Amino acid sequence: MTSSAPQPTTPAPIKIVHTASGSSTTVDPFGATVTSYVTPSGYEALFVSRLARHDGSKAIRGGIPLVFPIFGPPPPGDGDCSGMPQHGFLRCNYWSQVGEMWDREDCAGCELALELGDATGARGDGAWSSNGGDKDCRLSLRVEVGAESMTTRLTIQNTGKVDISGYQTLFHTYLRVHGAKASVDSDACNVAGLDGYAVDDKITGAKYVLDGKGDQKPIISMDDQEVDRIYTPPPGKPTVDVVVCTGGNGEKVRLTASAQADGDGQENPMVSAVVWNPHVQKAKGMGDYGDEEYNEMVCVEPGILSGEGRCLKPGGEVVFTQVLMVNCKNDNVRT
Repeated sequence: MTSSAPQPTTPAPIKIVHTASGSSTTVDPFGATVTSYVTPSGYEALFVSRLARHDGSKAIRGGIPLVFPIFGPPPPGDGDCSGMPQHGFLRCNYWSQVGEMWDREDCAGCELALELGDATGARGDGAWSSNGGDKDCRLSLRVEVGAESMTTRLTIQNTGKVDISGYQTLFHTYLRVHGAKASVDSDACNVAGLDGYAVDDKITGAKYVLDGKGDQKPIISMDDQEVDRIYTPPPGKPTVDVVVCTGGNGEKVRLTASAQADGDGQENPMVSAVVWNPHVQKAKGMGDYGDEEYNEMVCVEPGILSGEGRCLKPGGEVVFTQVLMVNCKNDNVRT
């Protein structure tokens, strides 16, 4: 009797536990997607759909998918990004763990990497396959969790021969709204801290500037339709720093994000924010998302979106960092 060839195995999720505090985070090698962040009291900050696919057949619906080098569908035509999946190729490829995990007094963590190009033998699916190999990059994600926060740090290095122009990159962060109150209780689901930002409402077409009074004023609530808004910061405000209400018992998540670049033409790229919730109609059309799950989440996505003047030259790199801090019952973290 001849034995069948061994079947390829799906890499197991990587669970990182901070022994000193009991907090933890989980990273799926597919897309280097963070799928869980649990605080010392056991509070889960992230949302993952119960219908999300974890077999590598498509990007994981929830957690913190990575977006690069495009946000949204690929542009029409035959350009460098025309053959990419929506939101780029980072979230649709398997990443490899680099070195060993660490568990220190201050934090626990690990690093994952995705290398492209014929020289590595690991051409990423959908990654610049039409330019003869001149455009390439190395990507690494460092994930750390401690007593008070969870940090994701994405480093993009241009290892190719040509510029990476007009790139976009985001942390597509799905925050869990506890109590399933995203669309029924504006006090339980809102985002504060975007006063002065220019708003581009992709659903209604409205464009305006937020002029709310005070950082604690709720400026977003899930109404009777899909929410999809881009918030562009005013001049002189390169970082995002928002507080998101994520439940009816006073739970809040403080989300901060910043970027530094070398060889980009912008030393500190401005970080915008996207707020998204599909609401009922769009939810029903998504095969990897439950019909009523829109009540259980809100996406708050910091990102480098404006492509004008952005050019990551060969040898250059950009480092993009997001920090989540939770303030809820039994978690004495100030937000």
